[in-house]
This record gives sequence, structure tokens and C-alpha cells, in this order.
Amino acid sequence: MKDERLRKMNQEYHEIPIPAELRNRVEAGIREAKKDMATENQTTTATTEKKRKPVKKKNKMIAFVKTAGGAVAAAVIAITVMANSGANIAHAMAKIPVIGAIAEVVTFREYQDSTNQMYADVKVPEVEVKNEDGTVNQESTDAINQSIQEYTDEIIAQYQADVEAADGQGYQAVDLDYQVITDSERLFSIRFDKLVIMASGEETVKIYHIDKKTGELINLSGIFKEGVNYIDPISENIREQMKEQMAADENVTYWLDSDTPEWDFKSITADTTFYINEEGRLVIVFDEGEVAPMSMGSVEFTIPTEVIQDIVQDGFIK
Repeated sequence: MKDERLRKMNQEYHEIPIPAELRNRVEAGIREAKKDMATENQTTTATTEKKRKPVKKKNKMIAFVKTAGGAVAAAVIAITVMANSGANIAHAMAKIPVIGAIAEVVTFREYQDSTNQMYADVKVPEVEVKNEDGTVNQESTDAINQSIQEYTDEIIAQYQADVEAADGQGYQAVDLDYQVITDSERLFSIRFDKLVIMASGEETVKIYHIDKKTGELINLSGIFKEGVNYIDPISENIREQMKEQMAADENVTYWLDSDTPEWDFKSITADTTFYINEEGRLVIVFDEGEVAPMSMGSVEFTIPTEVIQDIVQDGFIK
């Protein structure tokens, strides 16, 4: 019975139609964007011999709530409605303040596009890794920037393919933003949050980590001592947290101990997404739909320090 309920929740979530309110507000945003473009063109003509101030782009926030079978799935879309209808690559060359002793975001560029009812805003940072003497570690710098470039290029390419396939009929918003979430003496971590909205939403998280001691990119295994078993204790703690949350709240559901074993959470891997929070504790991150119904979004589990304190390397956690 539990599995039937879970399947029904997932099916209902994906079959929810685009609300009329969303359609109306998207179309209103498009009309206003076109009006802004016309205003900008008039301003350009009227001020040929004067120093012009740029017309600011309008940021539209569209929020809607979808309800199905008593389950509520809420999605908030941050959409940049451009004053022009073509793609716009903006290179921000100004220096951003230094973030860490040997790692910093030195610049970023931004891909923005508005085509019919389809929108994209993808921010692409460039990271510089330095040695202890202040010189650039070119190998590590190239490695992280190549990984970021490949990741963001794939997102942009998929969006452009979707625009072409939609042929002016689709509704879609793609937003990718980044933030530095860890900058300790040992670790530098930059997080990417991707939100894709069509008939339903898809939320994914990607985090890159640099070990400041070595200047190298690392995954989850890189914070632990060589040869130790970190997968089992962390996985068991996550299962315990899942059970506790489900017992405390009937609206919380995880894929665990069901009659459909292939759906169940079994264990983390060396490449499972993670970060170290402000309290210096390990946080494991799962994408939307990975260990729970899509309606729960991405989920996180904070691992108690005592679970891993004897197997983690010095300097990563508190």
C-alpha cells in the first residue's frame, strides 16, 4: 500500500498541468518586456547627442502552487525577462573580493536568454587556485574551471535544444546560480543550484570542492583518511534520520524499506554530493526525486560529528 501511495504521489506530481495563473503571468511578463524594449528604442532615438543611462532589465518573480490529491507541490521561479529577445552573454570583468587563502572567484560570465515563453539565466564563475607562495596553481585552476565549463555548457546546450524543439510553443525557465558555501582553512566549496521549470519543477545541486592543503579537486572520499570505511556509518545514520522524520511527520516520505527494493535508499557513494556547513558539520545532499518523492525537492542530512570524527582528516569538520 505504501508503494502504491508513493507511485501515485509521483504520478500526480508529474501530471499536474500548467496553471492558468502561471500562463497569464508569463504572458504579462512578455508584454511588459516588449514594452520595455520599445521604451529603450525610443530613448535611444531621443538621446542621440546626450549621455544615456541604460534601461534596466526587469526582473519578474512568478510563484505558483500546484495541488494534487492533497499533496502540495510549490515552485518559485526567478525569471529574468530580457529587454532583447536574443541571447546575451555578459562578462563581468570586475574583481570579486578574495574568498580564500588559495582559492577565489576572480570573475564570472552570465548567459541570459528570453525566447517567446522560454527563459534562461546561467551564471558561470571562474575560480583561481593559488599555491601557498601566492603563485597560481595552473593545473588545479584549469581542472576546476574545465569541470564548471562542461557542466554549464551542458545546461545551456539543453536549454537551446529545448527552445528549438518547442518552436515557440513551450513554457520553460532555467536558472543556475552559484555561491561559495565553505571557505575554511582546509576546504573551499562552490555550490551550483539549478532549477528547471516546465510543467513541473526539477531541482538539482552540484558542488565543487578544493582541498586547500593540496590545491586539488576532491569528492566525498577526499575528506576521509585513506582506507577507512566512511560509507556504512554515514549511510546508516541517514537511514536513522529518515525513519525519525517519517515517524514524526506523516507528510514526510523517503524511499526506505518498501516493497519495491529498487526504489529504496541503500547507501551513499564516494561521489555523493556534500558540503561542510557553517557549524563545521558534514551535510549530505540528495537531488529531487533521488531518495524521496519529487514534491519534497532536494533533501539534506546533517551528519553528527561523533559518527565520523575518528575517520575524517584533520581540518575538515569541527
